[in-house]
Amino acid sequence: MEEKIFEKEYSIPSGLFEKAFVQWQKKFVYPKTYIISTLFLILAVVYIISALKAPSDKMAYVMIALCLGLSAVNWYNPKKIKRSLLEAVKSMSDELYRMTLYDTFIEISTIIPPEDTSDSEKEIFGEEPPETIESTRLYFNDGLKIMEYDEYFIIYQVKESFYIIPKSGFSDGELEIFRKKNAL
Repeated sequence: MEEKIFEKEYSIPSGLFEKAFVQWQKKFVYPKTYIISTLFLILAVVYIISALKAPSDKMAYVMIALCLGLSAVNWYNPKKIKRSLLEAVKSMSDELYRMTLYDTFIEISTIIPPEDTSDSEKEIFGEEPPETIESTRLYFNDGLKIMEYDEYFIIYQVKESFYIIPKSGFSDGELEIFRKKNAL
């Protein structure tokens, strides 16, 4: 079994999650949104020119409206996703996570606190330890990417899924170890 370098428990405040998600969208969502919207707007200009040349062509007007509408929807969807996700995250702001750093991988887990039990149950069964669920291992390889920002790290292997590790609560030495692992 691999030796643990260090382990930290943390939570992600909703404000920090929002900052990280905005950075994520800027890096992976908005560039594609710009390209698609530009294509729709160029196509709309082509149909506007067509409508100016042949004002009786009803299909040109339909296509102009369609291109403009699709361009607007292309911008609306990421904002709608952000709003929905942030509402869901606000309800999970009390969640506790654990990041364990090993030599060849990072393990990220969600920690579920035990349910409150009565004093008589505690006497019989003892204290119930917190339960760790949804443990994910991210191996240090060419596919693992770690982006560092002022308040947090974003870790991902695929562009559809990412993890936020807040820097608060980490010592300078632990942050330096983490940065060195990222540089390998």
